[in-house]
Amino acid sequence: MGGSSSSDKGAAPSSHFRYDVFLSFRGYTRLRFTDTLYHALINKRIDTFRDSEELRIGEELEGSLLEVIERSRMSILILCDKYPTSRWCLDELVKIMECSENGRKRPVLPIYFNVAKSDVQFQLNEYGKAMAAHQEKGRYNHKLEAWRSALSEVGKIYGQRCDHNTPWGMAIDNIVEEVTKRLPPLPLHIDRPLGCDSELEEVKLLLDIGSHATCFMLGIHGDGEIGKFVAELYNKIRPHFVIASFLSNISEKTNESGGGLEHLQETLLSEMGEEVKSKIGSTFKGSSEIKRRLGQKRVLLVLDDVDSTHQLNSLAGGIDWFGPGSRIIITTRYEDVLDDYVSNNGVEVKKYFITEGSGSTVKEENVVGLEKDFEIVINQLKDEDSPGNVVSIVGMGGIGKTTLARKIYNSNEVKKLFPCCAWATVSKEFSAKEVFKSLLKCLKPSTSKFEDSSGEEELRQKVRKCLEGKKYLVVLDDVWDTKAWHTVKNCFPENNDASTILITTRNDQVAYVSESKEPHHNLSFMDKERSWELFHKEVFCRRNCPPELEYIGRSIVETCKGLPLAIKTTAGLVAKRERSEDAWEEIMNLLPYWSVADEDSSEEMMELLKFSYDDLPNKMKPCFLYLGVFPEDKEIRVRDLIRLWIAEGFIEPIQTGRSKSPPQPEDIGEQYLKELVDRNLVQVVKTRCDGKGVKTCQIHDLFRELCISESNKPDNNNNNACKLSFPSNIGSYASIVTCHHSCTCSLFLYGHDTEGWPHHIIPEDCRVNVIYYKYWEPDLTEDLKWLKNVRFLKIAFTESHELCKLQSLETCHMGYIENLSIGD
Repeated sequence: MGGSSSSDKGAAPSSHFRYDVFLSFRGYTRLRFTDTLYHALINKRIDTFRDSEELRIGEELEGSLLEVIERSRMSILILCDKYPTSRWCLDELVKIMECSENGRKRPVLPIYFNVAKSDVQFQLNEYGKAMAAHQEKGRYNHKLEAWRSALSEVGKIYGQRCDHNTPWGMAIDNIVEEVTKRLPPLPLHIDRPLGCDSELEEVKLLLDIGSHATCFMLGIHGDGEIGKFVAELYNKIRPHFVIASFLSNISEKTNESGGGLEHLQETLLSEMGEEVKSKIGSTFKGSSEIKRRLGQKRVLLVLDDVDSTHQLNSLAGGIDWFGPGSRIIITTRYEDVLDDYVSNNGVEVKKYFITEGSGSTVKEENVVGLEKDFEIVINQLKDEDSPGNVVSIVGMGGIGKTTLARKIYNSNEVKKLFPCCAWATVSKEFSAKEVFKSLLKCLKPSTSKFEDSSGEEELRQKVRKCLEGKKYLVVLDDVWDTKAWHTVKNCFPENNDASTILITTRNDQVAYVSESKEPHHNLSFMDKERSWELFHKEVFCRRNCPPELEYIGRSIVETCKGLPLAIKTTAGLVAKRERSEDAWEEIMNLLPYWSVADEDSSEEMMELLKFSYDDLPNKMKPCFLYLGVFPEDKEIRVRDLIRLWIAEGFIEPIQTGRSKSPPQPEDIGEQYLKELVDRNLVQVVKTRCDGKGVKTCQIHDLFRELCISESNKPDNNNNNACKLSFPSNIGSYASIVTCHHSCTCSLFLYGHDTEGWPHHIIPEDCRVNVIYYKYWEPDLTEDLKWLKNVRFLKIAFTESHELCKLQSLETCHMGYIENLSIGD
């Protein structure tokens, strides 16, 4: 295309519009008035298109020029006396008025350049002569009516007048100001809208856009697709502000490769219409410039994906940085960032919590063959005539109980049936406090963080109070024994309003003791066709299996004996191999025909799962085994996990002789995790707000057993470091209590009784890489002897200036603990 633009960004596939302004003019004004106007618009960062004569060839306008008109948000018409003599100008005018619906759909700004407005509207004087000349020639009579109609319509529109009595400089300033006012804000493109209009309206009301009294800050946090949510919110409220800036992916762009905070400060000022002639040079200077230039302006600023207070201090240090009526929206995955910002700056930041969304670009779990099971359990939930308010799903480990429960919990039918819903995972290592806290996180998400200091009975009463008077569904997932049920059942009020508790368990006795509605729903093994369907979806997604591979594939599936976990794990292994008969036959020959059809065959099942572990690349095996140090059913934060891998030396920086920068260890860790997810060795729990990565994960308890058993084997080459993990009841997962080795040591402690533990477990001569204590407050002066090599440290609050003595420290998590009786 022969046009020029203020940027070379091209047509973004995510947006319909490519240009802000399309300039329509007669050629003789190009080197005078139009050229001056064009550069004035460009200098104001208004992306403007002006055509070239090369695009006006033949009898019709070039198709690319018509497309530019379609993809411009506004049009400016330089209506000089010669404008109607050009058939191309008149064709442009017809297209402009068509796309704008005569100025109603998109702005059209006519510039009456030494002509009267009435001349254009009624085709008088030079305009009348030009139209008569076209009619006399007779070549374009089929277009005359459209030309006349377009001129009449544009002549009705208010525009700017420029004649011999108006200095060009003044006229152009007026035009640029008018364009700035009338140019509609370009909405952010959203690929798949979330469809959460009620939540958007709720936040919009919370922001109180109509008030100009003071600057207002709102922090949006949680587990959902925050970036997409705030983009939809931005589109709704952007028209209420003259200037605005949406800074996305701040955590990513803060690092050196992303340009750093100075670049973000420059972008902020630039998008707010403040010219930045040279690089800012430092965040201190940038902060001063933002406050100086925007302190009296009403702005809308979105700071998306913030993960540190340093970013907030550099981009939005306080409400006095911006004028009255400004709205500053901060999105983050970490609520503590907002809390720290408030305490450090003394500003008020209102909060809004978003729950987990469904959209994601990471691997989603395939749900196959549960349609009948879903219908049966839903009907039991609806049944108000049969006695009892408990429904149970019973089956062995790996059969799909949690998958079915999640499908039910997230269904529209359940949302209509039960206005109040909550979920808690109970697990074998049962903690009543953790169950109550999980339920409160669902019932009172905005205040759940402050429940940490409550005791078990206090938490029980809070759950009961939240449920009283409501029709609720509570899911208790993975209940192992009757003791757990007896401990938690008293938190559920007997509302007699069809509220229900859904239990998943391996033990049918739990269903009987809880007086579950009968028959208890027992999940059975998959038949051959459902097994093949699940395997096929895991390996091929939406593509078809090549006919020559189907027979071998079905034979491989038969070894799994209809157990979904075994099918998914085997499919994860097959999906990583070449799709050829030889490769699949090799897998077929290696897979033993172990029976996994009953609970007593756990050893055989473990061997089948171990086959997928053995197939991992050697460099990834220690990363997978490391997952065994986390408690059963624990939701593992991926950012911590990858930094732990790095601290343990499982991920080393790649050295290359090329000029291109090698991938960073964090990026390698992300790839390792993706590989484990793709092989179905790790389950995704929550995705990041951008939908492009995993926020938290966990492993099935059978895989956790595999990690522990493999790590404790004396001949395991990956067991080159002593790793000790203690749950809240201080029972050891490892076979020893004290580390007698001088090699690297990692210590995880999830309970609160930490007195004397480090010195008891770790001798002075032991090299320590990882200390993962949530409630230990160390005396660094005393403990430096064995902390000097630590690379990852999670502890309670300590004086931060002492940390500078730990020269090997790479990652540190500190939390202020008021009550050391809290569970993790």
